[in-house]
Formats: sequence, structure tokens, C-alpha cells
Amino acid sequence: MTNKHFLFLVFILLFSGFAQAQNKFEGYNILLNVPEDHKSATCAIRYVPPTTDIIVTDLNPQTSMRTKPCGGSQAGTTLTQISPTTAKVNADGRNYRWCFEGEDEKYRISFKGDQYTGQVTYDWIATPDAKNLGTYNIRDFGAKGDGVSDDTLAIRSALAFITTHNGGILKFPEGDYAVYESLTLPSGITIEGINGIHTNAGTNNVVYKNPTRITLKKPNTALFRIGECTEKVRLRDIELYAEDSKNTFGVEALGAYSSTQDVYFDNVTFHRFYRGISVVGLPQTNLSWQFDYVKVNQCRFIFNTDAGIYTNLRNSDWKIQGTLFINPKRTPTQRADSMNFERVGGVLIEDTFGGGFPEARGGTYLNILDSGGITIIGSQTESMTNSIVYNEVENPSAGDYSYPITIIGSLFGDPIIFKARRTFVSTGSVYGAATFKADKMLRVYSTGDRFCYDGFILGCVGGTKNNFDNATVIFMTGQPGETKVKGHPTYFGYDVEFGTPIQLPNLKFIQLPNDKPNGSFLYCEDCQRNGNPCRGNGSGSPAMVVNGRWSCL
Repeated sequence: MTNKHFLFLVFILLFSGFAQAQNKFEGYNILLNVPEDHKSATCAIRYVPPTTDIIVTDLNPQTSMRTKPCGGSQAGTTLTQISPTTAKVNADGRNYRWCFEGEDEKYRISFKGDQYTGQVTYDWIATPDAKNLGTYNIRDFGAKGDGVSDDTLAIRSALAFITTHNGGILKFPEGDYAVYESLTLPSGITIEGINGIHTNAGTNNVVYKNPTRITLKKPNTALFRIGECTEKVRLRDIELYAEDSKNTFGVEALGAYSSTQDVYFDNVTFHRFYRGISVVGLPQTNLSWQFDYVKVNQCRFIFNTDAGIYTNLRNSDWKIQGTLFINPKRTPTQRADSMNFERVGGVLIEDTFGGGFPEARGGTYLNILDSGGITIIGSQTESMTNSIVYNEVENPSAGDYSYPITIIGSLFGDPIIFKARRTFVSTGSVYGAATFKADKMLRVYSTGDRFCYDGFILGCVGGTKNNFDNATVIFMTGQPGETKVKGHPTYFGYDVEFGTPIQLPNLKFIQLPNDKPNGSFLYCEDCQRNGNPCRGNGSGSPAMVVNGRWSCL
């Protein structure tokens, strides 16, 4: 054989080897689905038995289908060719895992689901190099991102693929990804876009869409769903958008038995949904599902017709920071609330703003039926129908003095309405002159609050003092003098007990004021004892206003 022929043969062999290079495809018989009618703990991530037939379909008609089961330590999969373009695979009976090799970079796999899930189909990619494991691009799963093509299967496939690795980052590069069916989020997933600017934001007058947007195309659908047994879910730097707000949800969480926790939203926009985020406990356990440690950070909720955030379950903890709610107009058919917590365990709202427009007022900034402790810090709302409403439906069982609602350094001018028992603590906040509409069941502890007295700042000159309306004031501080609207000094309410002697004001008889209400009490240092009314030139006596005049004891 000449050298020329030898080199030619080597070339042919190398070329043949490259042409038949095998990619590895591996995973589990995995299901991602949120059931609603289950009667026992049922996780959103489930597996069908290894005996289930997995049908592998060739997606590339330009090549023949050459697949085979993996060998070595990953042996255990059985594979049978059933047609020129399909093969049947069965997972290893010991660990539910399957593994096969093929020439192409992607195959379609399908199998029968369980009682809550019908036929399951994924477009499965080859296992990436080790250096790329953990970070994936949605385009590799077939997503087009053109705003028209249906990217539902591509996103569902990516979520299932990442689930087999117990988590990872799924990147959405620039594009508008159209979704027509709900997608279930697994544990450990991070959905990552480019930024959280909302569509039609006033950033410039040419480009109106967020560069990375996932668009829900159908009504009566949730874009993403979260079920039981799910942890460490994060969405960041992306816009979720609904073309139709009729009963649509940006993220909908449902469960009854096994808890879900650690769900984070960072720089996410929820735009034009019925509800941006909705978390509901199912009736099987009387709403007692635990959905805990939820963080909403620097997000935007834009024109969500029912509520930006809605919950109705008995165990949930929320921390909402640096977030903006822009509400549509409240109408008879849309509530247009920022946050509606039917029931919730505990909430911290900080540096969070919301509102509508002067000619199109939104709904309620914070609507609560019942809850654990709620704390609001450095927050504000305007142009809303209400700032806060507690027990709007007047449920007689709602309300508890054990859990305070605390407001610190915030500003609310629209009505704050209380219709149940509650402890209200407020420090250094500003309210309108007639903001509160409360009954006697509200117990108030107020320090350093302002009620529109400073008219030169708030434009409230001539306002009517109402303070806390009919609430029971336990403790409230005032200021020595006000401007146009008179306040009152520090007030101690019911069952006050002093642990040490108190120091009363010390005045002379000639200094006793004439405009104090009955019950005013001080020490007159030169009054005579047992005088009604008080008389001077004495050795001193306690004095109290009785029937409009000072009486000495």
C-alpha cells in the first residue's frame, strides 16, 4: 500500500468516526405537574415506573437513527428500535434512570404520565460538557423567542431536563417567548432574563418591549405554577406578560399537604395578568398548606386587574422590598388591588410604593382578611380607593389582638379601614386628616405620627382633625402646639399602671389654665387644700378640673 493510499484510508476512517460520533442522552421518567384534587401529599415532581415505555423519536430527517443504550457504569437501560425513526427505551429498574447514545444533538421523548398527567413529551438535549453543566440556554431546547412561535414545549423540556440535575440556571436571551400552556417550576430552578423593565416603560420612544419577555398567549391560564415539595425557586431580571388578563396568573402556587419554601422574585415585572402572583391553599386541608419564606425584591406589578399579589392560605411568610405597584382603575369588574392577603402568616413590606392615577384611582394598596404580624416600613401609596382595609367582608371571626399591624415612617392619605379586632402600632408616619375609619375594636399605640397638621407641607390647611376615628387609643403622643389644626398632647388610655411615682406639672395658682377639659390634673404649688374651686396663698395641693373649674384636693 502506498503512502498516498494509506493517508486516504486514515482520512476515511477519521471522517467516518466523526460522522458517527455519539452524544449521550440521560434522564429520568420525570413528571412536572401541579395536581389540585389529590387526597394525600403529592409533589409537583414525580416519576413513573421504570417499566414505562419511553418512545424516542428522531427529529433530524437528514440522518438515519442510530441509537444504542449506554454501557459501563450507566448500563441498565434497554433500547429497542421499533421503526426507522423511533426507538423504545426502558429505564434501569434500580434507579429509574435511562441513558442512550445517538448521533443527533436532540431527540423527542414521550411516555404515559400518571393519574394527574396525560401523555408527556419533551425535546431532550444531549448532556453538555461538564464545564457547562448547571447553566443552560433556552434556545438550545428549540425556543424561537419571536413572539409568535409556540415555545411552550421548549421551556417545559428545559425545566424537566434541569430537574434531572436537581436544579440549574435557565437563561432567556433577548426575545419574546410565547407560551400557550402552564409550566411547572421545579426545585432549584433559576429563570434568568436580561432586565426587569416593563413593556411600554418610558425608557425611550422607539423600543417598547422588554428585551426578554415571556408572554402568556391564552386566557384562563397560569404562566408558571408551583406545587408541593418545592424549594429554592428564583425568577430574576425578566418580564412576565399576559396578552389577556381574563383569569391569568404570572405565577400560581397551589398545595395542600407538603410544604413549599424559599421562593424569590428579583427584578421581575408582572404585567397585565389577573393576578401577578397568586398563592392558594387547597380545601383538602382547609387552606393549611405552608408556602414560606417568599422574597419579592425590586419587582414591578403593572396593571394586574385583580391584584398584584394575592394569597389565601394560613401559613405563609412574605418579605416585599423596593417594589412598585402601578394599578389600573378600580371598576365593578376589577378590584385593582396592589396586595390582597386573604390569610397570611406574616408580612414585611419595606420601601414599597403603589398607586393609581388621579382620574383613574386604583383599588386597595393592602387588603387583609386575617393575618399574623404585618410590618410596613418607609412605604407609601397614592391615588387609590383605599390605603389599607382590614376585614372588608366583616367576617365576625376575623381579628386578633395578639398580632400587631405596625407602620413605621410611612405615608398614607387614602382611607385606612378597620372592621375587626387588631392591635395597631404606628411610629413616625404621616396620615391624612381623616384617613382612619375604625371602630372601637382597633387598639392604637401611636408615637410621633402626623395627621395632616403641617398644612404648609401637605396642603391640608383647614383640615378636620379625626386622628384614629372611633378606635380605642391606648397611647398616643402629640405636640405642644400645632399650626392650623389643633392636636392634643400625649394621651394614656386604658388600665395605665405606673411602676414608680409620677411627676405632675408644677404651676402657681395664677398660672392655672382656663381651657382644660374635665379630668386635667396637676400640682398647684401655692394652692390651699380642700378648696372647690381652688384658692391661692396656700402650702400647695394637687388640682383637678371638675365641672369646668379647678378643684384642689
